[in-house]
Amino acid sequence: MAVSQASIAEKLGLSRMTVSRTLRGQNGIAEETRQRIFAAAREAGLPLPPSRKQADNDALHHVICALGLGGEGTSHPVRLLDGMRRGVQECASELLRCDWVDIALGITEWPAPVTRRQVDGVLLVGDDPIRQRCRTPCPVPRVCLFQGPPNADMVVVDDFGGGLLLGAHLAAMGHRHIAFIGPDTRMAHTRLAGIRSGLENVCSKHTAPFTREQLTATVIMIPGLGGQEPEFVDRLLAGETDPEAIRRRFTAIACYNDWFAVHAIKRLTEMGLRVPEDLSITGFDDVQPHWYDGPKLTTCAVPLEEIGAEAARFLYWRIDHPNAIRRTLMLETELVEGETVGSEP
Repeated sequence: MAVSQASIAEKLGLSRMTVSRTLRGQNGIAEETRQRIFAAAREAGLPLPPSRKQADNDALHHVICALGLGGEGTSHPVRLLDGMRRGVQECASELLRCDWVDIALGITEWPAPVTRRQVDGVLLVGDDPIRQRCRTPCPVPRVCLFQGPPNADMVVVDDFGGGLLLGAHLAAMGHRHIAFIGPDTRMAHTRLAGIRSGLENVCSKHTAPFTREQLTATVIMIPGLGGQEPEFVDRLLAGETDPEAIRRRFTAIACYNDWFAVHAIKRLTEMGLRVPEDLSITGFDDVQPHWYDGPKLTTCAVPLEEIGAEAARFLYWRIDHPNAIRRTLMLETELVEGETVGSEP
């Protein structure tokens, strides 16, 4: 059976492009990778390029594919992509953005550049629903951003720590009865756990007794996101529009992210309720939709550019160290004090 560059690429776990560049004598290939390809080519009887010395300043080179950059209507994908580009530039690599069709249409295969190994690695944003619909494992190294399976390399956010900051801030402003709105996901539950702990940490320093149930009065977990903006606020308020009656249940709404928060503010305003005079609101991510023109949101900033850059650097390292132990890199968040949290007596 004839051995081709494609079969060498598959055997070594590299892209065809990398094998082709190496056997054409081009620069920009890691020396270890170059020698592996040469050894496989010699064994297969393929011709090697004329010997030439690699310059000391030759940059290592990989083609990296970015998948799952959704979030249209906000700066979220733009900031992530800017970070990825910065990371690949530092590593003298190339970045290919590959947008999939809407997940609801049903994804059953990895995109062609990935299945054909035309890229050396994948940066995957939001892994869980994508991975569940793909019938085969990812054929090239990947780094997942924000979430992923237990055996994957990941760059994640300290969701618990961010919730801790928000909970402590709400408690310091005098809030004791808090509602939470978010999707029924692992990430949402982690942020909620952080908010609870932040409330408890501050409230435990006061002499007034409290119970865990008093700290988070109402939790609304929404199974789906699309088209439910007014509905999740209406469910939370249960038909009540009198500010004093609502405040007897809770004085603040902690939202899973800024998307929930700004839609909550919009709906409360439509119902004649004021933020933060009647109810306080917090978000998470520091990524508001372009159309939002309400008060500056109190939220927890996620370093999206740095997440993208670190993921690109991480993937670059993983490509050259395929057998190293899987790792998770966690980045910290930062409290952003806006105008949507009022003080309570």
